[in-house]
Amino acid sequence: MSRDLPNLILQSLIFILPAYTANATPVITSKLLRTSTPIDLRKNFIDGRRIFGEGKTIEGFLSGLIVGTLVGIAVSATPLNTILPQSLKLTPLKSFVLSLGALLGDLLGSFIKRRLGIPRGAPAPLLDQLDFLLVALLLYVLIFGTIDLSYIAVLVPLTVVLHIATNYIAYKLRLKPVPL
Repeated sequence: MSRDLPNLILQSLIFILPAYTANATPVITSKLLRTSTPIDLRKNFIDGRRIFGEGKTIEGFLSGLIVGTLVGIAVSATPLNTILPQSLKLTPLKSFVLSLGALLGDLLGSFIKRRLGIPRGAPAPLLDQLDFLLVALLLYVLIFGTIDLSYIAVLVPLTVVLHIATNYIAYKLRLKPVPL
């Protein structure tokens, strides 16, 4: 298999697509639904601050999990899956794990931001861009084994750039209240 950079980038994007989709879906879900239930049920942590905040909802979590998993299943049924090395080929279970990891990582990021006193929507550079990716990859590795470090080396900077760009687009489309 060729290890050229364009091929590595393409393989990385195909592999991580369930996580990317799971992470983006709650933003759209929040605009489609008239009501939402905060995943922390408006409870505070021992420090007196909200556990996650209003922005993390049960509906967003479930929609992200479902859509991310379905996107991975769809990719696994197309020729795109043949581009991936055997160890990274998407399956329904791998798609679910990547989606779940992305959503848990996003929750972890919100939890950390609340502990630091950072309000909802306020930027936390790198945490905002990488929480979902790193937990998705960690959960994947814990369940399925190692990932070649070259994929991680591509995904980290690529995710930072793509996350900033897509958040700006979501802001311009009025899907998000702040551009970062």
